[in-house]
Formats: sequence, structure tokens, C-alpha cells
Amino acid sequence: MTRSIGELDLSTSHPEDHEELQPRLDEPLFLVHHHPGYLRVQADAFLATAENGKVANAAQAAAEAAPGFRSWALNPKTGSVVVEYDPDALEADELLKHIVRKAGFRCVENSTRLQKSRQELVSTFLNGVQDVNHVVGQMTGERADLRELVPAALAVTSVVSFIVNDDRGRLPHWSSALYRSYRVFMHWHRTEVRTRERDARQKEESGNAQ
Repeated sequence: MTRSIGELDLSTSHPEDHEELQPRLDEPLFLVHHHPGYLRVQADAFLATAENGKVANAAQAAAEAAPGFRSWALNPKTGSVVVEYDPDALEADELLKHIVRKAGFRCVENSTRLQKSRQELVSTFLNGVQDVNHVVGQMTGERADLRELVPAALAVTSVVSFIVNDDRGRLPHWSSALYRSYRVFMHWHRTEVRTRERDARQKEESGNAQ
């Protein structure tokens, strides 16, 4: 690409540009995160209101009409959208320009809002963690993500600390690392753990009844 994403030239005219589904908005579409095959964008026009529903639907229809489109996931509470696409069939800037034209946004801008509320900062952090988790999942073929890899790394640290017996305190004590590994794993998999415990109790009760 000859230009960076988030600084798109929307001046080039295309025949389909005259078939916009929405009136022009005095609002940009913010690009929050990108890597090939994956985009996260955000706009106030995607928030859950009756008026915004038309904009979100138009944007989704524009994305779905693009060659190489894979999925669209909207969070109406934050106005954030994750778009997955085939990078071999579609360039990110072309997909963004298509969405902007059809949904009526003013332009595409990189998300560089300096003044953010605490809620926005938390949302940005969580979005970043989700993005990293998504990449990790892709790299492992969806066999594992941060919920497994972080506890595993802590468990490995525990073993190394036990073997090395570090007196300088450069490594956490092996028991502390092992406990944190257990706590993190149990917290992130509490739903599965509770399901297993419930199934075990039901089997035990069923066996006692017989």
C-alpha cells in the first residue's frame, strides 16, 4: 500500500459512490487496531440507539458486500466493531473506504483521542487484550489462548525457580508462582470448573440413589 491506514484518500470517485445508503455524518470512523485479516473500528454512530441502527446496518452491508469478507462482530455498548477478512482477496484500506462511503462517515481516522474517561481507558485496554488474545488464538490454531498460556508460563516459572533456587530474588518464589498459576487458571476457567463439579455431584447422587 502506498498510504497508511487511517489516512485514506476518499476523494477518488467511483460509480458506486453515488449509491450511498446513508446521509453524510459529521463523524469519522475510528480505526482502533489492525493486522492483516483483522480490523477493529469504533464510532459513536454504532452505539445502540434506534437512529444508529441504520448506520450500523449500512456499514455491515457494505463490509459483507466486499470480496474476501469473513465476519462482522458489533458491540453496541461501546460502538466497537471487529471485522475479519481475507487479506489475500481484500486490502484493509479498500474495505474501510467502502464502509465509510456506504455508511456516510466523514472519513477514516486513527484512534488518537487524548482525553478519555476512565471507562473509555478500561474499554481500550480490554479491546487490546482481546486483540492480543485473538492473535494468540490464530497462532495456535485456536487450540489455546491467553487463558491457557499465561497459567502455563507461570507454572514453568515455578519449576525454573524451584530448580535454580535463586537467592537474589530475580525470580518469584516457586510456591508463589505456582499458586498464581493455579489461581489464574481457575479464575479464567471457572465456568468449566463449576460445570465439571456439578456433573460430578450429579453422578455421585445418582450412584447413591441406586
